[in-house]
Amino acid sequence: MVVHHVNSGFSFDSNIYLVVGSRTALIDTGTGHQNKRNIAKIKDILKDRGLDMIILTHFHADHSGGLKGMMDEFGSEAFIGAGDAPYIMNADPEYTCSEMFDLELVPVDVTELMEGDVIDLGDHKLHVINTPGHTCGGICLYDEVTNSLFSGDTVFSQGVGRTDFPTGSSEELTRSLERLSTIKIKTLYPGHMDITSDGNRAVRSGLRMMGVFY
Repeated sequence: MVVHHVNSGFSFDSNIYLVVGSRTALIDTGTGHQNKRNIAKIKDILKDRGLDMIILTHFHADHSGGLKGMMDEFGSEAFIGAGDAPYIMNADPEYTCSEMFDLELVPVDVTELMEGDVIDLGDHKLHVINTPGHTCGGICLYDEVTNSLFSGDTVFSQGVGRTDFPTGSSEELTRSLERLSTIKIKTLYPGHMDITSDGNRAVRSGLRMMGVFY
């Protein structure tokens, strides 16, 4: 499994990760404002391969705004946590915060992911972990082979996701972080900011921000 960071160059975009194994997956899509540039980079990396799937860590528009364009370009199936799926399928402007990013989303069909689902990329498998708090149905994706975690906006290299948007909950986010603290995490691929090689430290730091000390 090789992870490519698709840097959109647009400051409000989420991080976009292209994961290449026996199968290929794109994790989050950014706002879509830079879709043409991002698609070109993805095609350059994939060469003659296709994009098998797109996975959203949660429904906010800075992660999901590029989804429709990516699906149209690559013909990929899209996945998202079950709790967040209705807001993508309805293109809800309040919950997705689309107006904040100057976006007008359209409804998109997505497949729901549940706790314990496994996304098979060949030698590596991404395990779905429900991590509500930033949104009600946010998920993280964990690879047991490399101890890598794609954390969306649950936890960053420094900090945690906001809980003051619709469906956010500081109590649920704290519980999600406590759960992640029990997992061995080397590389953390967050939804924003830098990738870090000490994911467990980042989770402990996030818990301290939430007032939990070990």
